[in-house]
Amino acid sequence: MISPAQIKILKHSKTRGKFLIKPLSPGFGITLGNSLRRVLISYLEGYAIYYIMINGVKHEFSYIDGVIENITEIILNLKQIRFKLKSKMYNKIPEHFTIFLTKKQSKITAGDLCGSITCFEVLNPNFLILKKELDANLKITLGIKKGVGYVPVEKPQTKIGKIPIDTIFSPIINVRFKVETCEVNNLYSSDSLILDIRTDGSITPNKALKKASSILIQHFTLFFNGKKTELKLPIKYTAYKARIKYFYMQKLLKCFQFAKIKTWADLVKMKPSDYDYNYGGGDYGFDLSKYQMKISNKKNRIKNFREKMRKIVKLRNLIKRRKLTKRNETPK
Repeated sequence: MISPAQIKILKHSKTRGKFLIKPLSPGFGITLGNSLRRVLISYLEGYAIYYIMINGVKHEFSYIDGVIENITEIILNLKQIRFKLKSKMYNKIPEHFTIFLTKKQSKITAGDLCGSITCFEVLNPNFLILKKELDANLKITLGIKKGVGYVPVEKPQTKIGKIPIDTIFSPIINVRFKVETCEVNNLYSSDSLILDIRTDGSITPNKALKKASSILIQHFTLFFNGKKTELKLPIKYTAYKARIKYFYMQKLLKCFQFAKIKTWADLVKMKPSDYDYNYGGGDYGFDLSKYQMKISNKKNRIKNFREKMRKIVKLRNLIKRRKLTKRNETPK
């Protein structure tokens, strides 16, 4: 199994991020890509409008005097407005926001709602909601709440004029991933995963990826001890350097194994003619004879131990034979 050594940011802004994850074991590119994509799209929190009330309107199939769009078209436009909480100080969000559209203007955009919705920032203020006549006045009441993913309308209309809306809470617009091959130990059998994440601006792609990974980890830990953990992505370059050193040490140990170097004494005894400079090394060639150091070999020690055991067994057999002969020679 190959553990990922690098998470590299290829592109990052407030609304789009591109990440490279490598190396991965064969097949793990699709496994991780599918899992992260599903969590990113369906299980991240956001704010959205979940009901609307307009003066003089009783149901979603009505028309408004002086407005070109019908209620269904207005609802579809309201569903695409993206909100971001301005500060964590707003612990209690009002149940509803009432907006009076009395200005003599023909086009009403999402930015016209900002004056009444004080605790939220509208991320797409130029988005068109409706077109009306200059003299038409509207009173709109919106309900905004926090949720996860997509929530369809299940409860029927309880109050006349209160129109529930299918809600899209997810701050993720789109997630794409691509799996390619990468080189590990001069072999091109490993996977590399490229994640392309687009958000609405209420959360950065980096934070979205961390949250999605944390959600997956919290579910997998249930199979072990049930403890909740949070993921810290090794985005920094220092972590990547540490993994490179690890792979370099693996190659170095293989070189030592090939050269039959088992101890420090074997290493420092090497001369320039014993190794190839292309693989590194230094001009050691120390003479250890003056230190009267005996370099023991594992095979020799095993042989010596076996010879000693054979001698002990022979001595035991001789002692047993002598005891038996003495017993037989004694008169009855």
